[in-house]
Amino acid sequence: MARPGGIERRMHAPHEKPQQSKTPAKKTAAASTPSPGADSTAYGAHTTYTALQRSAGNAAVVKMIEQRGSAHGPGSGHGLGHGPGPGATAQASSGRAGLTVQRAVDYSQAPWSRQHLAPDAFTALLSQASGGEQPGKDFSIPYRDLFETLNASPQTVAINEQAGPSAGSRALFALAPEGVGGTLQVAPPGADASAAELRTFAATITHEMQHALDSVEARYGSKEKPQNVRQRKISTELRAFGREAAAALKLAMGDTYDRGKGTLTQILSSTSAERLTPERNQLAREFHILDSYHRAKKPIRAAFAEQAQGLQIGIKSSLLLERLAGYLSQYQLVQPTPNSHEALQWLMKEENAEVLQKGLVEGIDLFHQNRPEKGE
Repeated sequence: MARPGGIERRMHAPHEKPQQSKTPAKKTAAASTPSPGADSTAYGAHTTYTALQRSAGNAAVVKMIEQRGSAHGPGSGHGLGHGPGPGATAQASSGRAGLTVQRAVDYSQAPWSRQHLAPDAFTALLSQASGGEQPGKDFSIPYRDLFETLNASPQTVAINEQAGPSAGSRALFALAPEGVGGTLQVAPPGADASAAELRTFAATITHEMQHALDSVEARYGSKEKPQNVRQRKISTELRAFGREAAAALKLAMGDTYDRGKGTLTQILSSTSAERLTPERNQLAREFHILDSYHRAKKPIRAAFAEQAQGLQIGIKSSLLLERLAGYLSQYQLVQPTPNSHEALQWLMKEENAEVLQKGLVEGIDLFHQNRPEKGE
């Protein structure tokens, strides 16, 4: 579960998936069960993850991953919608040359999501929990466009809510066996969830909805060649990290930030942990630095240095590289478990140029497109 001040880590099943046909049949939403041979590991609460990382290195993290149970399993369908009721079928325009498609929206296992997950409904929930903060000014729901894009998809979605705690929450997108679509598994926040817990939840949901979008767009599949299946999964994680970092900022700051209070880096340094967890603060800062290098057409590698200084990311202390190292080991792309230097070296290899471009660079672009804008 998510904890105040922490971020969850999640792994997505690394097994190869058959290519999807051009006209996939809709599937009946059902509870997911792991398929034989599917990866069954997941990242746990970030506080545990960070403690292990800092004290024992990446190898300890991977060991922890292997020991933890996973919510992964094959799901069914893909688009996400806020429909008229469980099992209901609705007519909707796909946005493609006026084509009208049928979309089944199944909330039969998701009563909380049916009531609260839609962006406007979640806005009201967060505004109430925060004591009347104004959407757009004090916070912004970062997954609106993802929700609407998935909602317009011609495929079906199952939202499956796990048994959730009274406070805190988590979400997980479980990829379907065919490699396109899956189930968005949600453990809802408690009825008395604080604004901080709701912000953490929304940033996590944004991360997982980005995975769902990648699935709908077949980015786990052969469309992404010459990347192999494991490289594609690393790319999807890097894109989701960028989207997550931007989401955390919008939830903490709203649609704009006051340039009179300083640069974004300076504002991040003074942002409270209640509004932006330390881990996501660091992730946002790293993507902001990478974005600055990318916009200036400087090499991404130049953004990393042995020690963090100015507008450079310290390799040993980089949260992005820690996450990358864990996934490289999990997908058996680097053995034994790499350290942060080795993770960076892997990413910069010529043979992984597509991962750098379609993963990290696209993740940087997603951060840039979705972060708060400079105000007056």
